[in-house]
Amino acid sequence: MTKKSVLFSLLLSLGIVIFSSFSTIQAEYQPQSTIPGFDCYRDSASISQSLQTLSSEYPGLVQLSTIGYSTENQPIHVLKITNQSIDTYKPRLVLLSGLRANSFAPVELNLRFAEQLLANYNEKTESAWMIDHFELHVILLANPDGRAKAETQAEDGDNITWQNNTNNACSSQDIGVRLNHNFPYDWIPSEVGPCDPAYSGETAASEPETQAIITYLQDLANQPEPILLLHLDSYENEILSPFLSNPTAENPHLNDLYTLAEKIAYNTLSVPIPQGDPHHQPSHGTLIDYAYGTLDIPSLVFSMGDKYVGGYTSFCWYFDENLVENNIAALYRALNISADPYHQAYGPDIEIENVHQGISSITIQGSANDYLTWFEGADVYSEVKNVQFSIDLPPWHPQVILYTIPNLVQNANYDYVSDFDLELNFALFSPGNHRIFFQAWDTQDNGNPSNPGLVSVVEIFIPYQLFMPIMIAE
Repeated sequence: MTKKSVLFSLLLSLGIVIFSSFSTIQAEYQPQSTIPGFDCYRDSASISQSLQTLSSEYPGLVQLSTIGYSTENQPIHVLKITNQSIDTYKPRLVLLSGLRANSFAPVELNLRFAEQLLANYNEKTESAWMIDHFELHVILLANPDGRAKAETQAEDGDNITWQNNTNNACSSQDIGVRLNHNFPYDWIPSEVGPCDPAYSGETAASEPETQAIITYLQDLANQPEPILLLHLDSYENEILSPFLSNPTAENPHLNDLYTLAEKIAYNTLSVPIPQGDPHHQPSHGTLIDYAYGTLDIPSLVFSMGDKYVGGYTSFCWYFDENLVENNIAALYRALNISADPYHQAYGPDIEIENVHQGISSITIQGSANDYLTWFEGADVYSEVKNVQFSIDLPPWHPQVILYTIPNLVQNANYDYVSDFDLELNFALFSPGNHRIFFQAWDTQDNGNPSNPGLVSVVEIFIPYQLFMPIMIAE
């Protein structure tokens, strides 16, 4: 028997106390002030206060910094969430909202996700391991001046139509610049000039808000860890992928990005839209085209809302009842998949179905499914090749040791589902907390390579009394 097989036998160990899949429980929050007519959306002052509160309440998990300033010299903040005491290789997810001034729902959702993730750090497995092993970069208000103007419209009882920043060059009316047309990838000047309601700016990247975002993304892109960008926007429930400016452009990751959108969109109302969809007109100078086309960052627009229930500014009943819970769950999936966006989008997901703790061991039963957890089911699926696990380190960690669970059992009714049964003995492990990371791979099929799926985690607690010597009185 080899050293590795002996170690594997010993590693069939441990006990579990908690398993946690993607939580849909909302963290409690206390908004200080809200937008008139929209009591579900915090206003700019309350958002700023919430950011400061998170920074002070979680000093070891949160870093609040300024990436630049707006036209009116307002700071553009980024909230970086990660366990700062764990200095290791960490995938990154960037969530940017508020680029369109009247997109209230994406900003509130973005903030609630950050709050829930942090509030659950000591309570739920998925929040704890993700904060420990990922970096989440949250840019809430990418257009603070425009947001203030949209809030003023709400205060005055007007239609909330303001989308741009406040850098106005039109002599006849107040217009500003449409920031999502100002990025320097396939940027084009507005045909009617600065009085165009969707004015793209005097030049590409002419606006300070655009420049701040570009500089920040360039810095992240120059680092070796993987990265995923989601632009949270509003109006229609859909997820768009590059290239928005040229639907017929050659795209080496066209299918990968669409499949990534399908994975994130699972159980949401947002329909994945492939590049080249004939119902979408070309859109130039966009954030995701720049991030993907220039910086090689996998990027999507995660749009939420419905034109019949508020459009760009979703009604609160619709936001609360249809968007919050499932879209926050989608952001958990996005954070998980940021470790390897182009491959994990295809792979099978794991469901832990039963955990039984005995006197000296734990049995964990689960299944891997290569079809279910995509929007309306996977387009490409195959048999499950294997399920791997690791102890205390995620599968992408440079020092991880991966072990394959033996004896997968293919489901009798669905060949893309396999079950596993893993018994773990307590003997090898020191007392205290441990984590078991599970990841499944599908089978190479019809020219499609084998791919890993999302990671699932089980938390283990080994009681101290198991290691106390047994005293026998004579």
